[in-house]
Amino acid sequence: MLENKQDLHGILIGTAENKEKAEKISAFFAKCPYCAFSTSKDNIVFTVLTVPLEHKWWLESIKEQPKGTVGLEKAELFFAQYTKVTSPWNTDQVKPELDKSPCGAACPTCPVYKKECSGCPATIYHAK
Repeated sequence: MLENKQDLHGILIGTAENKEKAEKISAFFAKCPYCAFSTSKDNIVFTVLTVPLEHKWWLESIKEQPKGTVGLEKAELFFAQYTKVTSPWNTDQVKPELDKSPCGAACPTCPVYKKECSGCPATIYHAK
């Protein structure tokens, strides 16, 4: 059982085409307010994300389309059940004040914005 039923803890392990690409993808995730931890070793990316339960589709989309979503060649996704992982988002450190998300995504032009996604919690486009 999850510690907080409102949060989902995803562990993402992905393969990039090379070490440099893995470092860039890890840095991309590290800026995300849902990211609790991200690093790379050689061409492998290790990331732990804590998201609202209704964002499960977002994590699953990375596994289903790793290249098209974040640029990984392959990705595996695991959901942790017994963790106490925190991220800036779930510790209320994120304030919706940016025009563009920290990772560079622009919510108003995203095809899933307002359909499946309430927007990045760090942006003025975030709808609670």
